[in-house]
Amino acid sequence: MTRARQRGLAVVAALGGAVLLAYAVRRAGVDEIVESMRRLGWGVLAILALAGARLFLRACAWRLCTPAHARLPIGRAFSAFVAGDAVGNLTPLGMAASEPTKAFLVRHRLATNESIASLAIDNLVYAASIATMMVVGVVVALATVPLPVEGRDVLIAALVALVIGAVVMMRLLRGTWSPEGGQRPAWREALSRVRQSVMAFWAASPARVVQAFAFDMAFHVLAVYEIFLTLGWLFGQRPTVAQALVFEVVNRAIIVAFKFIPFRVGVDEALNGALASVMGLPPAAGVTLALVRKARNLAWTGVGLLLIAGAPARVAPGPDPRGSAPAHRT
Repeated sequence: MTRARQRGLAVVAALGGAVLLAYAVRRAGVDEIVESMRRLGWGVLAILALAGARLFLRACAWRLCTPAHARLPIGRAFSAFVAGDAVGNLTPLGMAASEPTKAFLVRHRLATNESIASLAIDNLVYAASIATMMVVGVVVALATVPLPVEGRDVLIAALVALVIGAVVMMRLLRGTWSPEGGQRPAWREALSRVRQSVMAFWAASPARVVQAFAFDMAFHVLAVYEIFLTLGWLFGQRPTVAQALVFEVVNRAIIVAFKFIPFRVGVDEALNGALASVMGLPPAAGVTLALVRKARNLAWTGVGLLLIAGAPARVAPGPDPRGSAPAHRT
């Protein structure tokens, strides 16, 4: 896709999102949303702190996916992760923009091939944690949320699709290309390199992979806790843990499906408002929750942009202790 088409798609998506946002806010009621925001008060600081803690956990998981000999300070990993996440939020490129940003910002500590491999491993571990979280969420929703028959069918189909997708991914990572098939396509060659990096890292450091997965699961647990607190503050009554879990699972699916829309403007609000109605909550609950999360994302995106602006433009290369590519030091 050409850059002109990418810009055109971004403009169309933004306009469509703005229309969806206006519809969702009008349907939920402006007065109800404003009153809910007023009740939130200083709770917004706790929400921002929880978001920072979640980003810190993701940075810890990524750091564990770097080679054991690498010296990547947690502070540098955290700042690079926040900056990369900011770029991914601002552009329709998503991971295609965020991951190179992270690799660039840690170039002083990691050789390029090491940072790329570590990010590939981190994203696979994170994908496994998302799949686990979504399976748990779907099962909880089926067991606790009174849904119409059509809704239950959709959730069951989603659960089956998740299991099939996990099996296919495992099969691809094991390698399926036969030498008799001739030269592999470029995408298969890239997948093979990722597979080799993952398998080599797993063979050398299985405990680090397990720890990274644990950090990612803690990231999801904090997300559920954040929703639990936010809904309680917004409406003066505590939701159930199951409701908070279902909201987080749906939000995670929205992030994956609509990453090409910057900040998922309108999509979050419309779908969360519809979900609130399904779970017996007022639509304003879902819309306001989405708006609060969006404000939180904007705040941390601003922090990420400041970190990018403050990153050193040039550094003097030093000798790599392993004798490979230059290892830059600040």
